[in-house]
Amino acid sequence: MKKYLLAVLFLMANIGSTPANATTISSTLNADNIFQLYVSTSNNTLGTLVGSGDTWGNTYNFTSQLTAGVTNFLHIVVNNVGGPGGLLGAFTLSDTSFVFANGTQTLLTGDAGITQNLSGFGSAGNATVSEGANGVGPWGTRTGYDQLVPQWIWNYYSNNGDDRNTVYFSASILVPSAVPEPGSIALLGLGLLALVAWRKRKEQMSA
Repeated sequence: MKKYLLAVLFLMANIGSTPANATTISSTLNADNIFQLYVSTSNNTLGTLVGSGDTWGNTYNFTSQLTAGVTNFLHIVVNNVGGPGGLLGAFTLSDTSFVFANGTQTLLTGDAGITQNLSGFGSAGNATVSEGANGVGPWGTRTGYDQLVPQWIWNYYSNNGDDRNTVYFSASILVPSAVPEPGSIALLGLGLLALVAWRKRKEQMSA
């Protein structure tokens, strides 16, 4: 019985210890004019560069891995060099180990889960301003978004503006509350029953 109990306790101790595949985030982006995309584990730190682009008419696609077990952050720096500025994007997570602030594995520009400011990362974020869904002028329809309909966003409605500035966009990627798997719960129950049986047998032997 003692050997059986030790085996059960060993299995219980190793529940969830098998390494899982890393969660990846797929990003599709257009930006007017120049952008850099980063992934960070701190909203105060720029993070690791994932990719960049400098042509608003090109749709850019990137895939990167997230750091497991902690909140990650998407950081996007967009620099407007004349005329209207804007960011168009869609972001998808590969599994349910993480969620965006909207509670799903998909985040589009225009969703409340993306904030912006003009000061850099770590400062309080403000709501983005929609300039219209993909297809709106002056950019027209940008390809690569399939059935998704993101919105062009900025820190103000800039379609008719000529301000030159840099906008810092941020989005949280959260770890959902852990829920034990049914198999793990069953194994835990089995371990407790084995412990009770071993203790009862020990008491009978010492009586």
